[in-house]
Amino acid sequence: MWIARFRLRDEEDIYSPLCKKYKIDFLAKPHTHYEKHGKINLIVGGIISGSEEDKQKFLVELKKDKRVKKVEIAHEFILIHAQHLSSREIQHEIKVFYNPQYIIIKPVKVAKDGWEYWEVGCLDRNELNKLISAAVKHYQGELFSIKQEKVKSITSLEFTPLFTKKQFEALKLAFERGYYNYPRRLTLPELAKGIKRSYTTFQEHLRKAENKLISYYLKYR
Repeated sequence: MWIARFRLRDEEDIYSPLCKKYKIDFLAKPHTHYEKHGKINLIVGGIISGSEEDKQKFLVELKKDKRVKKVEIAHEFILIHAQHLSSREIQHEIKVFYNPQYIIIKPVKVAKDGWEYWEVGCLDRNELNKLISAAVKHYQGELFSIKQEKVKSITSLEFTPLFTKKQFEALKLAFERGYYNYPRRLTLPELAKGIKRSYTTFQEHLRKAENKLISYYLKYR
């Protein structure tokens, strides 16, 4: 399999300007597209990360975009139905970026710096070259690498279990404060005390989150 890693910037995109504006990282997966009544419909799923305040601002402005017809939200996952007038430019872009010969190895990362980071595989290098050429020509594309290698895994958006809000917060705090470092920086009671949480309650949320995470990653192995 030929695999290309590159980035591009699309100032007219729905998501990139919002990610840059609100300091949001959006891991996106284009799912499908279809044409109906002279319009191109795109379905994109994704997970957004950032502060709660910034995520809410991102979602509010996203829904105001006239191209966005529907947004469904479940926990951290969002599903977006966007619509564009069918034109030669849009049809060409769809033909290039939604080529069924491509495999999106990892979700596209629309980063807070305004760049989109892609990792795409294809059996035919010539087809993959068309994607790179379009990215460079139209979207300030920058190729990091293109080489033939074995695909070790393909990451979907179901890369984390469904945590409750408190479980996710506990896991994130433990990671950020160095609880999982080796040697460990602090104990669990110290961590709970430092954030003014009940040790018993915090431990419960953290252990349940850890159990979900470990169970998820081991069930396929």
